[in-house]
Amino acid sequence: MTADRPAFQGFDEALRRLYLLAVEPDLPFSDKVGRLLELGSAALGLELGIVSAIEDQTYTCSFVHGPDWAPAQGTRFDVDGTYCLHTLQANDVTAFYHAGQEHISDHPCYLNFGLESYIGAPVFQGASRHGTLNFSSPEPRTRPFSDQEREFVGFLARWLGNELRGREERRQLRAQRSLFAAVIDAVPEAVIVADPDRRVSIINPAVEELFGYTPGQLLGRQTAVLYEELDDYEAMGKKNFNRGSHYQRDRFALSCRRADGSVFEGAVSSADVRTETGEHLGYLGVIRDVTEEKRFERAKDTLIATVSHELKNPIAALQGALRLLGARETELPEGSQKLFAIALRNATAIERMTSDILDLEKLRSDAGRADFDAIPLRPVLERAIEAIEPYAAERRVRLFLAPAGPAPSLSLHIERIQRLASNLISNAIKASPEDGVVAVGLTEDGLGFWVRDEGAGIPAALQPTLFERFSRAPSYRVDEGSGLGLSIVKAIIDQHLGAIAFETAEGAGTTFTVRFPDPGITRLS
Repeated sequence: MTADRPAFQGFDEALRRLYLLAVEPDLPFSDKVGRLLELGSAALGLELGIVSAIEDQTYTCSFVHGPDWAPAQGTRFDVDGTYCLHTLQANDVTAFYHAGQEHISDHPCYLNFGLESYIGAPVFQGASRHGTLNFSSPEPRTRPFSDQEREFVGFLARWLGNELRGREERRQLRAQRSLFAAVIDAVPEAVIVADPDRRVSIINPAVEELFGYTPGQLLGRQTAVLYEELDDYEAMGKKNFNRGSHYQRDRFALSCRRADGSVFEGAVSSADVRTETGEHLGYLGVIRDVTEEKRFERAKDTLIATVSHELKNPIAALQGALRLLGARETELPEGSQKLFAIALRNATAIERMTSDILDLEKLRSDAGRADFDAIPLRPVLERAIEAIEPYAAERRVRLFLAPAGPAPSLSLHIERIQRLASNLISNAIKASPEDGVVAVGLTEDGLGFWVRDEGAGIPAALQPTLFERFSRAPSYRVDEGSGLGLSIVKAIIDQHLGAIAFETAEGAGTTFTVRFPDPGITRLS
């Protein structure tokens, strides 16, 4: 008896059935593979069909179709004991139609199982080899496998490889979705994902707690429902959420409205969501209620400003009394002279701190630009250096102004920019060792300036809060002043719509770089 009589003539019927199998949407993967093996066995006239998974030297029967003597699913063999070893070595379709009369008659697979006819092809899951697809029978064939049969088995193996890859991709996608859902559910802030048309598509439980909307009330609706004012929604759309924008990520304040009509101050962190290929999926936003935080911040600012203002007159009176006493300092006992010096130094420090606090408060509340003039930066830097040169000489630090470059006119508040530069330069002087050099210069395009010192660098612990009020590390050499200098710097830069950055390294100094908007691009009014 031979094994070369297929259940149906030709391969047209087999390919038609394979097509119907491929387009079946609800058929489980294991059923698809079972039908594939059944289809291949019938088309080739062979009793046994196997999909193997091969790892190292282990051959595992992942799926099996055949008679009672067929190995059970999950059975393992040494790959050297299978005909598939030749398939793997050839990395292509291999076939034996009468093993007992061919060069593999002493092969362990023939000796142990008596399989006379075999045809198999390697199966790849993407770029990785998964195993083999093979069909066999204990009956020999009267003729070798035809080119059409070889091509058919190769086609089945490629189809199976694509199905395996698709199943793995779907598994990974399910895992990623589960992980994503777990992550956003665990985030205490409200997380909202919107599609490219700004319709809400995903929310976490914190959204209902913060806004009062159930998922059914919010999903599919425009994010406009979360804004207090429709104008804010439209303005944000023009800025970031239109199809022509290059929006990436942003942080902004937003007045939000709850389901019951109440409003709160929200701090929003948002990002554009895209696939690796650039396909736009929408936007993700994380919203936090900062109403109480802002209220506390405002109350604290008011308290500090009020206390500082109330202290100004008593401190001025104290300083006046100390100066009068200083006129007769030589008449004081030696111990009293030392106490007098300490009192005068502390009074001066308190006066400086209160002045800085009041100046900072004024900068933060004064958003007007009426006193801005169109001027280049270099003259302002020159005046700042000239004013601070005596202090640098006292500290035995040399100041260096780099040669001029481009000098575009910028919209600046001259006095405040001079103070900004003075604060940065004085900090650089304080950080510098004796005989050190503090260098100042314009950026290449003239839209900003930099200040470089040769100090010990800014400690890593201080860097995240460097521009906050009263921020100072004990190990940092800049141990004088109120701790408000860089807060004032940041307030002045913010008022000019500019930016500040710094580069620092331990033992290698620090460079601060300040940049202002290009007047040819940004209109300052």
